[in-house]
Amino acid sequence: MSRWNIREIAFFGVGGRRRTLEFDVGKVNVITGASGTGKSAIIDAIDYCLGSKDCNLPFFVRNHAEAVAVHWALGETDLIVGRKIPKAGSGTSLMYVRSGRNLRLPDTSEELEGPTNRETARELIEKAFGIQGTDDPAIDAKSEKGRATIRDVPPYIFLSGDVIISRTTLLHDLNRPEKAKDIKATIPYFLGAIDQESVLAARTLRQLEAALARIEREAKAQERSQSLLTQRSMALLTQAQSVGLLAELPSTDASDQSLLKQLAEVAGNEVDSSDTRDSEARAVLEEERRDLVSELQALRGKRQMLRQTIREAVGYESAVSGQSHKLRLVEHLKLGDGRCPVCDAENAAGQAMAEQIRNSLTIVSNEVLAVDGMRPRLDAHSGHIENLIGSKSGRLREVEEQISGLVRVEEEAVKTGSLLQERARVVGRIDQFLETTAKDFQVISTNTESLMARIEDLRDQVDPQARKDRLRDAENMVSGFATEMLDDLPTVVPATGSRVVFSSTPNISVIEPSRRAVLTLAEVGSDQNYLAIHLALSFSLHKLFETIVAPVPGVLVIDQISRPYYPKGGDEKRLQEMEKDDDQVAMQQIVRFLFDETARQAGLQIILIEHAYIEEDPEYVAAVKGRWTKASGIKLIPSDWPLRA
Repeated sequence: MSRWNIREIAFFGVGGRRRTLEFDVGKVNVITGASGTGKSAIIDAIDYCLGSKDCNLPFFVRNHAEAVAVHWALGETDLIVGRKIPKAGSGTSLMYVRSGRNLRLPDTSEELEGPTNRETARELIEKAFGIQGTDDPAIDAKSEKGRATIRDVPPYIFLSGDVIISRTTLLHDLNRPEKAKDIKATIPYFLGAIDQESVLAARTLRQLEAALARIEREAKAQERSQSLLTQRSMALLTQAQSVGLLAELPSTDASDQSLLKQLAEVAGNEVDSSDTRDSEARAVLEEERRDLVSELQALRGKRQMLRQTIREAVGYESAVSGQSHKLRLVEHLKLGDGRCPVCDAENAAGQAMAEQIRNSLTIVSNEVLAVDGMRPRLDAHSGHIENLIGSKSGRLREVEEQISGLVRVEEEAVKTGSLLQERARVVGRIDQFLETTAKDFQVISTNTESLMARIEDLRDQVDPQARKDRLRDAENMVSGFATEMLDDLPTVVPATGSRVVFSSTPNISVIEPSRRAVLTLAEVGSDQNYLAIHLALSFSLHKLFETIVAPVPGVLVIDQISRPYYPKGGDEKRLQEMEKDDDQVAMQQIVRFLFDETARQAGLQIILIEHAYIEEDPEYVAAVKGRWTKASGIKLIPSDWPLRA
């Protein structure tokens, strides 16, 4: 046996009572009987012992059983997981986990070994099943989307009554929003597309990318602050030059440190009344201002036209991408087989139509490539224009600040009539600026080279394209398995002869053979079809799990394959009780499928919960582990068990 199977399930009652269900590993096991005998509680018991937060065991079980335990087996290795049953409310936090060789279930609940809390128990079960940890407490705490735990296994081992013939729900618990999120996030892991370490790498990558974005935002804020520092420094130097304290203004690309140094030199020089001012300073600034305004107007016009072009490109990209997404479904038309894609006949008209479709697909593919190549160039040019506008706008603000400073100095000079007094005022402003405002703009540079290098390494490790390729391969394998298995199961049109297309979203489409129409699950119709599709998918997933050695137990618990053929409720049913001969044949075909497919898959165990007792099939009769009929009075929990205290 190469996969974990269930050897026993035991319920413990008061006074040393124990009810044990025994199963054969690697085979089909059947429990038949009447409604209300507790058959469906087998799923609830297994789920509860896999660390479920809630206890969904029926009222009668809760009131007569104190604990439940599941005995798992993998070759000579045993794993016993037990848990106390609450009389009401959520599940208890106390669990029991013991692993080793040649283990046996205890006789009473008091003898269960390995007491621990629920979180630790789940970790121990995960380790036994092979669900990898990450050596990271934060991600192992299940706060990280995509980190698989034992609680993500039930959708693949339970084919429950609310799912088996559902037209909307594909997997167990997928109809529960709080569970669906985790199922969708962890399915790539169970399909072998990713491992837990890549989940951790993706988590770290998102954190580092967020940190880099924060640093870049802070750097931009610092740039804005530095721009303001430059403006004020240049304005003060311009005022100093206008009153003769500075012979020549620094160049426009001078660093902030050099500007501050010049301000300090001006403030440190002795103030005298000799006039060495250059009256042309304001005229030069006015000329530069006019040039900057003209350049900005031209750049803004270019930006407006570029934005319009990008909007049109985005609309075209959306339309082309929508066509591109349809290519995957069209792949199933087999356009190269020489047949008409509509009537499936070999004729010249059909081949011509197939050639036209291929040409159309080639055009769409080329358009997708063209859009993908054009959009980055448009974005890059837009960024260049924005940078130019920002640079010119910054310089314009500097020039206007300098002109304003000159105007103020001239106005004050007119009022005071004293050059010495104006020089003293300018030096006072510079001193105040250097002592107060300039200190507010001091920044600490951050080296992001090592951070960016780490991000690039993680991007290589995560490798989203490789993940997509592995996921597509797994999807194709499941689709192929399910299509073959659907042929072995009873179906009606449109499912008969159809191909199954499985997606890890998770979702299923059916391509019917006559017109090759792509149908959703809800469109297929007929309980018999839904039963066949769910069985084909469940067995296909387990075949993939066997192939890739996925950490999923080789157990599939199926709640009543006879649902399309018998009315709900009642006692155990015989094959002859079916009204239609076709239904009897279909039921026997499904039973044969279960036994044949179980024999083909190494380490697969089936626990079938049924109303039907197929006495015409000797293998089915031999697989029956319990007949809980009204006549026998046998139930999951014996009727004579006393109530719990």
